[in-house]
Amino acid sequence: MTTEATALKRYNSLFDNHQYSAIAERIAADLRAPRDSVRTSDAMNLITNCTLSLVNHPHYTDAWLRLATFCGQNTISIPTIDAIYNYLLIYQQPGDITAEDFELTAKALLKSYEALDALKAAVSCANGIHGWRGRMADDLLAASDFLVQAAVQLLMHGNLSYICEKLQSGLQRITGALYEAIRHSERPELFNFSTTRFPTEQDRR
Repeated sequence: MTTEATALKRYNSLFDNHQYSAIAERIAADLRAPRDSVRTSDAMNLITNCTLSLVNHPHYTDAWLRLATFCGQNTISIPTIDAIYNYLLIYQQPGDITAEDFELTAKALLKSYEALDALKAAVSCANGIHGWRGRMADDLLAASDFLVQAAVQLLMHGNLSYICEKLQSGLQRITGALYEAIRHSERPELFNFSTTRFPTEQDRR
């Protein structure tokens, strides 16, 4: 088992000040904050915690997730995420996939938040469209919003009850969309999904 002292020794031996400083400049630019601001320092501390976890420091097990969440929620750019990923690879040991999980989670969160902003605007527009097609589109867009929110919480390892709530809301809006098509479309049989089967606890293996 790696001790704190051993982990710190390995961290110090691998530390690359040039890459670290370059990332700090990138993050400050993304945050639109000074290089020596508290926000930039907090972000760099998250990166340090993640590198410590990669050298098996016992106190930073989920540091990669906190870093990825920060990047997604604070609109850290793709090039900056790539730079952080490459920096983490300096510390990552063979067989470890933490850096990859960080990179893909951060990017997925970033794009999901961008999608949520667009979906909310689309829902607002579709809400006023007359006719069954408009109502169905509104329901489907709203369902997409709820489903993306559920995905975001999954990526952040969020509360399962909250995730379930968002999934239920999404399914209700999908059901509402299907009702519109069944009631008013020229081909109601195309929207009959009554044979769709949902998994139950009995499917758990």
